[in-house]
Amino acid sequence: MGVLNYLKGVFGQSGHAKYSGWLANSQPVFTSFGRNIYLSDYVNNAIDRVASEISKIDVKSIVQQGDALKVQNDEITRLFRYKPNPLQTTSDFLSSVEWLRRKNRNAFIYPQYTVSIGANGVAYRTYTAFYPLNPTAVYIGVGDDGSVWQVKMDFEDGSSFTIPYADLIHLRWRRGTNLTVGGGDDNGLANDYDMVRAIDALDKTVQGLPKSIEASLQVKGVFHAKSIMDAEKMAKTRDDFESHIMTSKAGMVATDLAGEFTPVDINAPDIPEDAMKFLKAVIQERYGISAAVISGDYTGEQHSAFYQTAIEDFIVQFQQAFTACLFSARELDVGHQIRCYYSKINYMDTASKNELATLATNTGLMTLDQIADMYGMEPFD
Repeated sequence: MGVLNYLKGVFGQSGHAKYSGWLANSQPVFTSFGRNIYLSDYVNNAIDRVASEISKIDVKSIVQQGDALKVQNDEITRLFRYKPNPLQTTSDFLSSVEWLRRKNRNAFIYPQYTVSIGANGVAYRTYTAFYPLNPTAVYIGVGDDGSVWQVKMDFEDGSSFTIPYADLIHLRWRRGTNLTVGGGDDNGLANDYDMVRAIDALDKTVQGLPKSIEASLQVKGVFHAKSIMDAEKMAKTRDDFESHIMTSKAGMVATDLAGEFTPVDINAPDIPEDAMKFLKAVIQERYGISAAVISGDYTGEQHSAFYQTAIEDFIVQFQQAFTACLFSARELDVGHQIRCYYSKINYMDTASKNELATLATNTGLMTLDQIADMYGMEPFD
């Protein structure tokens, strides 16, 4: 079978934009957007909005037994308290993982650990760092013995490593019938057809608008000279006329030639607001966000919808993937888990916070310091 029976090919390759369209003075009127949707600010703004929100999650190692749940002050909780690795804070780490998941449809995280032998002779892991990986190509397959799944990764510097799949944390975004990787189609590859068309249309609209406005301000009419002149004099007159039109703020030109002036009415285009909203909505809906969330002018209900469409699936995947990778079968049996905590209180309006504060005070659900923190106040103690 060889070292690996590769099931997955290259993903995440960068493309190059190509130039096409009508030519004006040997310059393209429009620049083709190409196939790389991540050249678009609209796409990157949508991903950044989601990644920024995910960066606010708190990650804890917990043990749950029945209804009792206790946060563990182990190395996992301590790492995610400030810095999961020497190069990133927790916020940076979570944000970069979501960027990789959205752009590559797959995010791989390597948990670095040391192995120690306990007094009972049982080996256990101590985790020292978590690193998000950014390979240029990934291959997933079965090793020589046919029992261990492995991952071969190629990196930009030319290096290549083969790692047991069980030693990696794997998060996916968008699925087809492929059972191994994310992507969006049945082969585990990206399906950006509709996105490319929407972005290209939006990009051409933005490019064309200033050109049409410029044209409407410059050209006021066409002058037809009736005088008979030699070719050289006619060419000079035409050049002088065109130069004057292009530079004249008033759009008028003085001439001693007999002729006719035909006004040309070039109006700046009126782009329907509904068309712009539709093109942007195609992009926004792909990433589970709304125009209100992008602008930051959203209500509590709109943020709740944003949480359900863009944040919740990340939390579920993160918890399950980390729990399955980090803990042994015995630890899982006694209730060890990774939990993500995302506070929705900050997005409530004042009236909703007041209701929660009243309920929390009457039931003892929250302390006074926790209620004060909800309003952005300093602790009382």
